[in-house]
Amino acid sequence: MDGPDRSTYVASRMLEGFRVLGLDLETTGFNPRFDRIVQYALVGSDADGTHLSLQSLVNPGVGIPAESTRVHGISSSDVAGESDFGDHINSFREMADGAIIVGHNVIAFDWRFIEVECARFGVEPPAPYAIIDTLTLARKFNLTRPHKLGSLCKRYGIRLERSHSADADAGASLLLLWRIMATNPEMFQSSLDDFLQSIDQ
Repeated sequence: MDGPDRSTYVASRMLEGFRVLGLDLETTGFNPRFDRIVQYALVGSDADGTHLSLQSLVNPGVGIPAESTRVHGISSSDVAGESDFGDHINSFREMADGAIIVGHNVIAFDWRFIEVECARFGVEPPAPYAIIDTLTLARKFNLTRPHKLGSLCKRYGIRLERSHSADADAGASLLLLWRIMATNPEMFQSSLDDFLQSIDQ
């Protein structure tokens, strides 16, 4: 292998042997204490390379504000026949436990929603091996601003169709991580644990 392909391969060895999943949520708003999940997606691959995808609309049990619908296109009528997040927790946990979760602003936003929703239903949240936030990497590596997912995808040549759809954004976050690895391979030569400690998310 030569060039970027080899760089991607060398850097991505850090994640070998792990289930690696992009995560994204769409919600009724920005505050996990008061707002709810309306769509989630986990997209990626198992440790053996098998493609994995778990995604669904969710009935939040509250009305979806018009301003939120304008962002993600999901209305209250779209989720009226869906189950609440409690019915999805077991399948979500089964896929996320022990995995490397990748997302954009995933630590402050998406994973916080997961934790609060699980607390609401009286269950422990999933226990991933690690969470890698591509927004944290963009800041840590001083990538050119803006650091919004759409802007970074455009800069790295990643097609982001259906932006603010959970499955599209989850997949885009995962691709963004690979592109960051390819262009900064020297930052991904250590073990995963050492790498996570170095970026101190």
